[in-house]
Amino acid sequence: MKLRSVNAGWVGLLLLAAIPGMVRAAEVSEAELTVITSEKLTFDYQNQYALFEKDVVVVDPSMKLFSDNLLVTFDENNKAKKIKAEGRVRIVQEDKQARSKVAEYNVETGEIVLTGEPQVTRGKDTLTAEVIRFWRDENRMECSPRARLVIYPSEDGSPRESLFGE
Repeated sequence: MKLRSVNAGWVGLLLLAAIPGMVRAAEVSEAELTVITSEKLTFDYQNQYALFEKDVVVVDPSMKLFSDNLLVTFDENNKAKKIKAEGRVRIVQEDKQARSKVAEYNVETGEIVLTGEPQVTRGKDTLTAEVIRFWRDENRMECSPRARLVIYPSEDGSPRESLFGE
């Protein structure tokens, strides 16, 4: 049975005494919310982490993430510092998908690191490597070692868009 939806705003409201300064959910529009669901949530204020376990689904305005587990670590100001998804990780964003065993996100730098047989696809086009790194705010990616990019021709013969958008 799935637990009720939990997002940072609601956790902040429920733990208001423990997490000062969180944005109140009533002040945020539905389109701006990030909602995380899982079978189990363990929140440890003293050790500054939240662990979502089993059937994790993150719905964010810019993407969706699915994994077996998700660990969020917080800094001394109770802001998310690092996020680590493990087990059958899948990230969906518009027409792109990424899959891996582990995905780690550094909130401060915007760097996302995919490991464990990572693969990024757009349509039929596929990118693989042992490690795929990309930076959310820079539209930049590094893949190594054994990077492999397979680009299929356009099906209708028209000029094709680039693999990575824009």
